[in-house]
Amino acid sequence: MEVGLHANKCDQSTKKIADALRQPFKLIGPALKGDYGGTIEHLWIDFELIRSHSEMSPPWSFRFQKKVGGGRCPLTGLDTPIYRNVGHYGVHPDFDTLLSLEPDSVVPYVLSLIYDSTEVLIEKQKKLGGFNADAFRSTFWTACYEAGFNLTPKQI
Repeated sequence: MEVGLHANKCDQSTKKIADALRQPFKLIGPALKGDYGGTIEHLWIDFELIRSHSEMSPPWSFRFQKKVGGGRCPLTGLDTPIYRNVGHYGVHPDFDTLLSLEPDSVVPYVLSLIYDSTEVLIEKQKKLGGFNADAFRSTFWTACYEAGFNLTPKQI
């Protein structure tokens, strides 16, 4: 399975945060690549950084699609790749907390939220053909630690 972590959408108040996440996401996403069993081949997690969007609607809930892409990009006219067996969902932060953090605390906070969000994979693992969510979450935790980010998951 290949994993993509994204913070594609931001506004003026969160642009610096999106910029700060770019490198850690590029580092951790590929570190999560592996065989976790089941049918899922791609997992895309969107960290949504526009407060007004999050106030209007909840983050995208987990969805599994057999095929994504395979058409033409309306802007460029180029063919888009086809991705098969894609899991995709979004994560919203607490914007007041996020914007109040010291710069060194932003990335660990965001990665902790994403880690917490992967609980949805535990709920869906049977529907994903026996996907091993616990192994994925363990790899996520280790990849963050090895990249120098200590996670602080939600209070137990």
